[in-house]
Amino acid sequence: MKLFFLIIFISQIIFSSHITHAETINLKQAPASLAKWYKPDNKRQVWLHTMFKLRRELQALRQYAEQEDKDSMRKWLINFNKHYNSLSDMIPEWKDKIKPDLTAQLVKFTNDENFYQVALTLNKISDSCDSCHKDYQAQVAAIYRSPDYSNIRIKDNDGNPQNIENTMQELSTYINQILIALSDGKNKQALTASNDLNLQLKNMGESCSTCHKDDAYPKERILGSMTANNIDKLQMNIREGNTKTSQKIMGEIAVTVCARCHNTHKIVSNLRTMLINKEATNIKQKH
Repeated sequence: MKLFFLIIFISQIIFSSHITHAETINLKQAPASLAKWYKPDNKRQVWLHTMFKLRRELQALRQYAEQEDKDSMRKWLINFNKHYNSLSDMIPEWKDKIKPDLTAQLVKFTNDENFYQVALTLNKISDSCDSCHKDYQAQVAAIYRSPDYSNIRIKDNDGNPQNIENTMQELSTYINQILIALSDGKNKQALTASNDLNLQLKNMGESCSTCHKDDAYPKERILGSMTANNIDKLQMNIREGNTKTSQKIMGEIAVTVCARCHNTHKIVSNLRTMLINKEATNIKQKH
């Protein structure tokens, strides 16, 4: 019985749609103009790739400063200055966060081969980057780099398209139907519910390619052969009347399918929705 109640507890946690807040966290709102440098407004993740380039260029500058390699530094400074100074053009609202005087000093100290001052200037630039990241990086990543499932439609077991929220609710219902039936010794009902669960999981698996395109690995990791084997073992044990084993397999399914999928997708999706709603509310209040 302890195992059964543990499974019920896990199921309740996994499928709970309520978000509790231990405390209120105030997040700074990123400029709306940032959206045009991310998908879907842009064909490429321009802002993100600019950040990657700057990080690589800073690393190269530090590396060559330590080696006192002036020529290599001057080569990397060309692209660093171009990408760093482009930030204020991309997001005018963040113009005050960009420090062009520091990049000018960096060029001067490099030409003078004053590598001590080069190191100090690189630290100042890194500090300014870290300050901005501290204020905005988490919410920007959640808004512009996390999934949006609002347009995804998944077939129910009758073949009718529905949104992902309804699909999740049906999966929760099937799982609890199985556990309730097993607890009450109603194996026929448990088997029927397991068939419904299996079919709905297969339907959900068809939607994975919406985001993952030609990459089959994400689906395999959560809804692949391991899950299919667990469903087969579950149904075999239900037929044989092995209640405790069936309950144990249900616990494995709850962790390897439900929790694994939620930890990968649902947490960031919920955060994205909350942040977008918060920004929409702030904009509405300003007007």
